[in-house]
Amino acid sequence: MTAPPRAARTAVLAALAVLATGCAAQPGLRARADAAPPPCGAPVVIGHRGAPQNAPENTMASFDTALQQGADWLETDVQTTRDGVPVLMHDATVDRTTDGKGAIGDLTAAQVAALRVTVGPGPAEPVPTLDQLLKRLAGSNATLLMEIKWQRRPEDVTRIAKLAADSGAHVVLYSFSAEHLRLAHAAAPALPVVLIQGAALAENPGDLPLHGIALDATLASASRIAAERRAGREVYVWTLDDEESWQLMTARDADGLITDTPGRARRWLDANCPTGRTAGPRGH
Repeated sequence: MTAPPRAARTAVLAALAVLATGCAAQPGLRARADAAPPPCGAPVVIGHRGAPQNAPENTMASFDTALQQGADWLETDVQTTRDGVPVLMHDATVDRTTDGKGAIGDLTAAQVAALRVTVGPGPAEPVPTLDQLLKRLAGSNATLLMEIKWQRRPEDVTRIAKLAADSGAHVVLYSFSAEHLRLAHAAAPALPVVLIQGAALAENPGDLPLHGIALDATLASASRIAAERRAGREVYVWTLDDEESWQLMTARDADGLITDTPGRARRWLDANCPTGRTAGPRGH
């Protein structure tokens, strides 16, 4: 790439300086629960399944801990029981995370409610329903980044999206499935939708009106993030659990850091986030 002429570089730097001066005064749309906004231009901290290094993943204890640690957003996974109740669990089966066995789609809501999540530190916890978490967040400043996992029935996608839209909570829908996002957007057009892409799975969104994209860290190059931002999409990167990753993705101007260690990420950002970059409001 050819460097711009000296005069052009000077003009650009002067403009950036003016914008940076005013940036700190701009009211942001994002906010973390019960805390002051982070420095201007900083990415949001997104607690991946809550704070799974401090409490069993995807439980109310994990989500509450993430908020207490200063997470701006929470991230969770939604599966559907045999009788159509959305519950919060990453895996399609309960085998890894609970004291039970079986596919969630083959179990009733009552059967899932009787289980306890045992993976992770601390006491075993109940499996929350989506409705429980949405009621917890309704009226708060926290945003929920809610992954719609692979659903057997299209009507389950629609039900999940409508439940989120009617909850009064700040919700961003995301999924690996572009078709799931199309169904969700049709059912709840006011909710932002985000496509997840990984090294092994990256569907083409086509003309789907994406609010953003969630990238595996291996895909989140500086050029890719810049291209997504030019296209008007926010970029959230997963899963980042060390200072080197936070520094790299902050320097690349990622909008969100999805992390298993939201407390550490929050402290690092508050101490190290650059304040001179210009950035518009991020988040829902």
